[in-house]
Amino acid sequence: MTWELFLEILKDAFFDSVKILPVILVVYFLIEFIETRESGKDVLEKAFTGKAAPLFGGLIGIIPQCGFSVVATKLYQGKYVLLGTLISVYFATSDEAIPILFSHAISEPSVWWKLGLLLLIKFTYAVLVGFIVNAFCKKTQLSAFDSEAIEHAGEDGCCKHNVTSKRETLKKLLIHPLLHSLKIILYIFIINLVFGVLIDGVVGVDKLSAFLDSAVFLQPLFSTIIGLIPNCASSVVITELFAGGVITFGGAVAGLTINSGLGIAILLKDKENVKRNLGIIALMFVLSLFVGYITTLIEILI
Repeated sequence: MTWELFLEILKDAFFDSVKILPVILVVYFLIEFIETRESGKDVLEKAFTGKAAPLFGGLIGIIPQCGFSVVATKLYQGKYVLLGTLISVYFATSDEAIPILFSHAISEPSVWWKLGLLLLIKFTYAVLVGFIVNAFCKKTQLSAFDSEAIEHAGEDGCCKHNVTSKRETLKKLLIHPLLHSLKIILYIFIINLVFGVLIDGVVGVDKLSAFLDSAVFLQPLFSTIIGLIPNCASSVVITELFAGGVITFGGAVAGLTINSGLGIAILLKDKENVKRNLGIIALMFVLSLFVGYITTLIEILI
């Protein structure tokens, strides 16, 4: 690869990343505003308890942030919610996927239907799995709900800010979305640069296309493994690869279904229930692969 080609790839990666910054900023400012107004204790208590908990868990999880997966994990560890409710939040959570796809859709209208279909599949699957798993759970094992648990559960949300406080300061309301947006743009730039070098400078577009065509049924597996990484960078990788046409819709569905922001990281911090937690992750892995391969099969048939 020549120096001139690298500079061209660097320039393309930079401008491709910067052009979506304004949209990302607007989206995260809006998300932060909604979180500080709508994610109070009363809302979460109603969402995570009762027979319709998986439905409310899916609705909360679909909001593009990773804080609620942390809240749901801590409430599950405290025996305040059932496993199905936890999984519904995990599967519905999209982390950075929605803002990134939304920003791409601004310049590429064809992305809108992909975004809508992705949300529909993730939400429907999350709620369905949640209800099924809860049907096999023993509700008698739940602890009496303590509203103070919500306060403590929200103290370690996305980027260490409190996702449940109704008294967010102006500094948190403005600074957090700005820093979060810049971090995501940095991830996107690095990913664009790395894959630009690999695709244009090392592998070659023709060879990559041929490989992906021959390995289409391996994409859900690769994406699911990437989605297991408890960091927003994993959802950025999957979404950017999908938006760039590198992976199929089925691959994106598989990886973004299992991706739950920081939820899995919090789950694994519980050293007293290692086997149970690994079992939960294994179940989620299989279920994510299942929906990914079903989606891939439908893609091929259509």
